[in-house]
Amino acid sequence: MIFLDTLTFFGRLHPLLVHLPIGFLIIAVLISGKRDDRSINFNRFVSFIWFLSFISSAFTALMGWLLAQNGHYIEDAIDPHKWTGIVLVILSGLGWVFHIGNFKVDKIILKANNVLIVFLLIIVGHLGGSLTHGENYLYEYAPDILKDVLIQKNKKITFEDQPLDSIRIFEDAIHPLFSSKCVACHNNEISRGGLNMANAVGLFSGGNSGAAIVPKDLEKSLAFKRIIKSQYDEKFMPPSGEPMTYEEIQLIEWWINEGAPINKTFNQIKVNPIVQGLLFKNYGLDTREKPWYEKVKLKPLTEEELLELEKHNFTFRTLSAANSLLDIRYRGSKINDDDLAILEKYATYITWLNLSDCQLGLEQLQIVSKMKNLTRLYLQKNPINSKALKPLLELKHLEILNLHSTNVDNEIFDLISSFDNLKKVFLWNTRLTPKDILKKANQSENIELIGGLE
Repeated sequence: MIFLDTLTFFGRLHPLLVHLPIGFLIIAVLISGKRDDRSINFNRFVSFIWFLSFISSAFTALMGWLLAQNGHYIEDAIDPHKWTGIVLVILSGLGWVFHIGNFKVDKIILKANNVLIVFLLIIVGHLGGSLTHGENYLYEYAPDILKDVLIQKNKKITFEDQPLDSIRIFEDAIHPLFSSKCVACHNNEISRGGLNMANAVGLFSGGNSGAAIVPKDLEKSLAFKRIIKSQYDEKFMPPSGEPMTYEEIQLIEWWINEGAPINKTFNQIKVNPIVQGLLFKNYGLDTREKPWYEKVKLKPLTEEELLELEKHNFTFRTLSAANSLLDIRYRGSKINDDDLAILEKYATYITWLNLSDCQLGLEQLQIVSKMKNLTRLYLQKNPINSKALKPLLELKHLEILNLHSTNVDNEIFDLISSFDNLKKVFLWNTRLTPKDILKKANQSENIELIGGLE
């Protein structure tokens, strides 16, 4: 352990020493073309500069090799930097040999060697910088025009109009945050601190310091703890570039608290209101619970079919250009069986239905119960009672029920509690007193009971 620590100590001299061979090699290349056989002292100076270039390059390469032994870098990632560095050392050594004494070398060879050295200086430097600071270090703060040339800029992620069951929480929303801020230094090629954040396996495997992500445990999730530290803390991540925004941190926090799901989509997990706002603002993703009528997709009715509804005293409208479900209202004074037969014919298309004040009979509600996509039903001002409404329990998606000015009594409360998705019921001017309604309203958690108006 002590031996490894000693190697690491000397290896960390590599970033400090790397500027020496760069400087010497640049000087050597610039002055090598000024060689003058009549000036012995100058030629000796040129040879000495090449000697310093070779020695500093070799020593720096040795320190780099020692640094690589600490295990913080993946071998496949470091190999390009290592081998281009070795070639650079060899070329600098040749440059020194070419300028020793009266050693005669064709000028074309000298120029070719110099060109290769300059080219490799750029390549080796870039590879080394990428290992240390991440692959985007060079152009991170470059002007946008230059960025467009150097890299393909990441487009803002948007999920607008995409169904929730097609959007994966981790792959589509969470991991892109890590990719933009962390993966440059923690990937399949570069594994700083032994941590690979390029995929879920590496992220949950953690690094040398411990687990990066621990489901439902923010305190043990080191990746989260690092991104919320002060930017002046040496353990703050990312060490360079733009840090995680407050909203991005909130999203990652929510994900971890929910168990850090990998394969779940947004329709499989409940999203709290705060995160709902973040997702909508940043991604155009609406995770709010949708009413049933927004989920149903049907082929639009023809003009002839819609005309048939009109002939039977029904007014209608589609909910939107993209939604073929119908909002229907009966405009007559007394509905008959022929009218209801037409409604039954188009039962699947009806999601909002207004049958108020049309002398609706008790048995006629059987037809209404066949409208499986019904979400809003207005039955006010009809001579119907609580027992007559039992067939409506077949309406699994009913959300709003208007029963004001009907003959419903206390039995309606048991019926209401049996609906799957009922959210609001209007009950004023019935056989229920305002006191009855208020008392039941206080006991109901999921259904809003509205009454008290005479």
